[in-house]
Amino acid sequence: MKAANLKKELVEMSKRARHKDKISTISDFGEFGSSPFSSLDSNGLPDVAIKSASTQAEKFKNVVSIGKGERLEIRREKSGRGGKTVTTVKGFPVRVNQIERAKLLKTLKSSLGTGGTWNTSTMELQGDRREDVFCWFKNAGFAPVLAGG
Repeated sequence: MKAANLKKELVEMSKRARHKDKISTISDFGEFGSSPFSSLDSNGLPDVAIKSASTQAEKFKNVVSIGKGERLEIRREKSGRGGKTVTTVKGFPVRVNQIERAKLLKTLKSSLGTGGTWNTSTMELQGDRREDVFCWFKNAGFAPVLAGG
């Protein structure tokens, strides 16, 4: 009998000890679930303009318009490249000569911050940059489409 009472007393003591360490969830502002940041004050903090989610088109608004509505196919490829992902752009018009293509690739690479090359008549850029490339060529006057998967 004494052992059962002793065990019950130890359980009650441990419950009280655990309860003592708990933090109250009741605040001056209301019940649990209110914002934990509502009592914080922003005085003394530097004024930082919060950037809204800018669209991809705003990033590349200084692109020179060289396209005349030609359709370009932008796709992501991975096969035969050792597991590396590459963004390819196909369908460049014949009127864009080799020198213009080189300049086009150079400006695209510098604005995206990625590497790339020409493989015959296909532009290859490192990584999956389809959305950025799509916006860049759209601002350049082409009619790009996201082909493939």
